[in-house]
Amino acid sequence: MERMQRYQRNRTHWEAALSFLDLLYVSIVREFRTENGGAIMSFFSAIAQPLLIFLLFYLIYEVVGRAVIVRGDFLLFMMTGIMMYLMHIKAVTKLRNTSHSMKGMIFYAKASTILSIMSGALYQLYLNILAIIVIMGTSYLIRGHLEVYNPSGLLLPFFIAWASGLAAGMMFMALTPVVPWLMPRLWQFYRRLQMFSSGKMLLGNMVPAGMLPFFQWNPLFHCIDQARGEAFINYLPRNSNMTYPIYFTIALFVLGLLIEFAVRANQDRGIE
Repeated sequence: MERMQRYQRNRTHWEAALSFLDLLYVSIVREFRTENGGAIMSFFSAIAQPLLIFLLFYLIYEVVGRAVIVRGDFLLFMMTGIMMYLMHIKAVTKLRNTSHSMKGMIFYAKASTILSIMSGALYQLYLNILAIIVIMGTSYLIRGHLEVYNPSGLLLPFFIAWASGLAAGMMFMALTPVVPWLMPRLWQFYRRLQMFSSGKMLLGNMVPAGMLPFFQWNPLFHCIDQARGEAFINYLPRNSNMTYPIYFTIALFVLGLLIEFAVRANQDRGIE
């Protein structure tokens, strides 16, 4: 009598893709429930921070007085600067802490680095989109007008601002096991540097030529300046472009993935 063998059917690519999407959905839901106690609290937390910053800057400019930075809606000017800055910083923060937030799932066979990266990134993108819709929708309902020169043109700068944050966060996450003592200090330096070099409260065309290199290395500066070119009909950005941040983001993300996989492979060999 032949020995009975255990039958195992190989999954098709379609079934594997559906299984991964299902696991990705579960991971995103888990992010909502663990971040701030639930989806509703996460949503209000995502809206509260930009609202407070908007109010703070608006009060400062109203009390101190402001020159005409660009002819157009000042709220839209702040939105393209502050919101994109927050999207970038939150994406960096979320991804650099991904390895810590997934510790409870490392023993699950289907969990992986790519899954944790994608769930954290999509969770943050979803909250940012909801915050933008609510803030701009409320502004429209209260004031009765909202003039945007090219709304569809804003999609690429906003997406690259978020994606460049993921790429920077990927580098922080990959290098943390290598130099854990340096990463917290480097993160604080990077965050403070972005406060000034992102150009969130000034126009790229107004930056003096001697100061341009301090801003032009930063992909977020290019994204913000290009977004304002799409938001205002009378502003044409001359000191920025979208080619540089796209290539910068791709290169940094690939480098971060290579370092992450190399470090993980070394750790696996050390355990064996």
